[in-house]
Amino acid sequence: MSLFARSVSHLHRWSNPLAAMLLLGASSTISSGAHADPADFQAMPGLWKITLHTVKDGHPGQAKVTWKCLYDGADPWATFVDVMAPDAACERHGEHRTSTALAWNVSCGATPKRAGRGHIDLDSPEHYTGDVAVNGHDVLQVEGKRYAACTGPSD
Repeated sequence: MSLFARSVSHLHRWSNPLAAMLLLGASSTISSGAHADPADFQAMPGLWKITLHTVKDGHPGQAKVTWKCLYDGADPWATFVDVMAPDAACERHGEHRTSTALAWNVSCGATPKRAGRGHIDLDSPEHYTGDVAVNGHDVLQVEGKRYAACTGPSD
């Protein structure tokens, strides 16, 4: 039984109403923080322009632009990260999510095995940057910017 539930069940025994109110206030403060999701990704819902550059010999190549809608409760991995695979032989694993960042590991090919890491970081709820590095070298750079609200599921 939670602290809040135990406290409420024992309130009828208390003769001091002020003490009962203080206990209820303290309990709700404690319990409200316990239910918050610290990994809630803070990107604003809406239409995002995702600009991806393949990096070769340390220089970004031609931009590939993708437009995606992010809805409340949508999976940020599918919206922001799925476009960031260095090639078809690469797999993402070891994902880590905070409120303003997504980070993951990359494994590519069977022989020779290539490994690396990727990340994106929100610098505001409407903008982010990131990259993917394999074998210690940048292979992709990304920038995302929110432009507008989405008008429907087909956006």
